[in-house]
Amino acid sequence: SETKEVEIFVVFVFSFHPNFVTADDRSFAVHCIFQQQSFKVATKFNFIAEKSTSGIINGIADIPIMKLTVVQGRVPDPNMEPARLVSVGDPLMYIWHLNSKAGIYGIWIKECSVEAEDGRKMKIIENGCSLDSVIVSNVQYPENNLKAFADGLAFKFPDADEVWISCAVATCLRKFDQFIITNSTDYLCPKQPDCSKRIKRSMEKEEKRIEIYSTDNLVHHKLHVTDQPVHTLPYQNMEEKTLRLYGGICINKKFFAGTFAALTTAYLATITVASGFGLSIYRSQRNQ
Repeated sequence: SETKEVEIFVVFVFSFHPNFVTADDRSFAVHCIFQQQSFKVATKFNFIAEKSTSGIINGIADIPIMKLTVVQGRVPDPNMEPARLVSVGDPLMYIWHLNSKAGIYGIWIKECSVEAEDGRKMKIIENGCSLDSVIVSNVQYPENNLKAFADGLAFKFPDADEVWISCAVATCLRKFDQFIITNSTDYLCPKQPDCSKRIKRSMEKEEKRIEIYSTDNLVHHKLHVTDQPVHTLPYQNMEEKTLRLYGGICINKKFFAGTFAALTTAYLATITVASGFGLSIYRSQRNQ
């Protein structure tokens, strides 16, 4: 209302019987008016004279791009030719590196898994620590965390030549003296992983732990691994996944054994028939 008042009218009825109105019943009408009060609140501010802008700094943030390169040998150089065709036991170097010009970002390896084309999968690295030292070593980080590397030997799944290596990689901030750390340091690049105290994982804990990574943090590399040395396998085109032996014909072992036995039997039968026929001719001429 214009008078800033609140008016309430209420009737209270007290009944002593659940079904009938009796002489003991009472009703009360209540009429209330609440007057709104106004208060003035004031304070004093001391304003500083407006400062003019002395300059504007513009910049574009460089998004770091993470890559995984697998090379043959023991040199952690991402500029080397990536390995595509290797044989079991060849020395390999896994190199994770950043393609960033800013220089403030680092790299941290969270986990790596290998997978075959038929779906068989196994984790080999977790939080920078190797889960199987025969396959790959612990991840090592230089002082600047711009890249990471681990060495190992080429391997494959039984009856599968294609091996997919997938890694979940996280970016972190390299520590500089200009940084002011207030509370959490989770965004800073950690030091070398302490793999000596790593607790053995149980299958129950592994099934309960579900971690989702964005596609931007996943890096991959594909290897074609053979059982025999690569230099003994002449090939034409790796994209066609075709390996051919010059002048050779692939024959099933059972088919080859059966064919060889049949040919040997036919050869012996031919010799026997020819010998018997020659002997009969010789005897007939002698009797004459």
